[in-house]
Amino acid sequence: MNGPLVAVVDDDPRIRALLGCELEELGAEVLLCREGSELLKAERLEEVTLVLLDWMMPGLDGAATLQALRQREHLARVVVVTALCDPQVEAEALGGGAAAMLLKTEAIAQLPQLLRPE
Repeated sequence: MNGPLVAVVDDDPRIRALLGCELEELGAEVLLCREGSELLKAERLEEVTLVLLDWMMPGLDGAATLQALRQREHLARVVVVTALCDPQVEAEALGGGAAAMLLKTEAIAQLPQLLRPE
């Protein structure tokens, strides 16, 4: 498969599987991670062009993962996908370098748009 490599980082296995399946149907390759440290240790991290990042996870949460990606100067676009409808979380995510924040309920409908090159 020659589509973009997209990382789905979420502690909920149902969300990971659902987003992963939808992304594959849209032609993307998918890297599924339970939390941030799994993403940061991934062999193909440098190939990832889009990260769908949950905010609240045990282990390395969304904020810490986003910070670690930026410290490494990783160029993937990061979209926070969360169940939290919280302007403070959105401000923290965008301030930390995320390209956008989506509610989990909106994420699947937005995937085709997210896969388009910027």
